[in-house]
Amino acid sequence: MAYDRRARALSDASTLTPEAVLRYGDDPAEAVELYVPAGAARGDDLPVLVFLHGGAWIAGGFEWLRFMAEAVVAQPAIFAAVTYRLAPDHKWPSQLEDGIGALRSIQARISDYGGDPDRIVLGGHSAGGQIAAMTVLSRQAAPVHACMPVSAPMDLRYGGVASDTGKGRVYRFLFRAAQDDAGASPICALAGNRTPFHLMWGENDFDHIRDSNARMCDALRDAGQPITSTIEPGAGHFDTHLRLNSRNDDWYRAFRDLAGRSGRSVGACG
Repeated sequence: MAYDRRARALSDASTLTPEAVLRYGDDPAEAVELYVPAGAARGDDLPVLVFLHGGAWIAGGFEWLRFMAEAVVAQPAIFAAVTYRLAPDHKWPSQLEDGIGALRSIQARISDYGGDPDRIVLGGHSAGGQIAAMTVLSRQAAPVHACMPVSAPMDLRYGGVASDTGKGRVYRFLFRAAQDDAGASPICALAGNRTPFHLMWGENDFDHIRDSNARMCDALRDAGQPITSTIEPGAGHFDTHLRLNSRNDDWYRAFRDLAGRSGRSVGACG
């Protein structure tokens, strides 16, 4: 697909190589690539962006993440690119277990590379954003500074129809049983949350992405939980991620705000 070709081309064009590769499990997919600003060392206390790829839980890898590395280290910040076990070989909650395992590993080791374990922002695109949100909301790792899902489904309750549509694939490939959908839906897991969320999606995103993010904003706000959001004008589902190749994208301003590097504020949910 066009997104795969473009993401791979941008990643291939990157001149950065990872400072380290962390393994947080026995499966080859349970891995983290760390990209670190030049000269960073223990004690620098840099903010950290931990980011998981999309791919409908059945596809994707580092080739869909590496194009972000130069933009992130330019902030300056450490970029932790995360891969995880994929469906259908690994059913939910394997992906949540991997999100938790990756985050714990990063939190334990990031100070060795100049990162601040207390200023970690967890994000992801599409399916990766759903995993990021559920990782935060599960509260099975130390709290993170903020969560920034990009074009991610916040409600996976699609009615149990195992069709070939994007919605139906969660029942065909991801879940063991149709009733698993509520337990994998961030919008159903907000009780007790105190982590700030920043949701971003495209004006021309998939219908279920636009709808569930708007409802997630309302649910967080109604619960008195910290929430900001951005709707990217004219952007489709994959545009919102590919544009993060640019260090000057406004999403990185939101990241700096939430990581504590800037006093500027992000627009609140409408």
